[in-house]
Amino acid sequence: MSTEVKIVYADVEMQLGEMTNANESLNPKAEPPITGNTLDVVSKLTDLSTKLEQLLTKYQTVLNTNIQTTTSSVEFMNETDQTISTAMQCTIDGPQRVAP
Repeated sequence: MSTEVKIVYADVEMQLGEMTNANESLNPKAEPPITGNTLDVVSKLTDLSTKLEQLLTKYQTVLNTNIQTTTSSVEFMNETDQTISTAMQCTIDGPQRVAP
């Protein structure tokens, strides 16, 4: 069993970009209420439309927060990988003589 985590940063960044574009393209604006109609169905549809707008707005907010958190985590992991790689390379190369 391997404990190694492999991340293809370009693929992750591409998917995060697609998620961001999809999130921005959501249009949670409800249609204006139907006026001049006194049917209960119209009132219920207007209420449902308003609740759906609120739900989609909250979803956009949560998704945007998740995208930002994931982006930060991926950047941190990439920086950590670079730091570890540099440290390992210095160890493999051995001590370097400093010119006087």
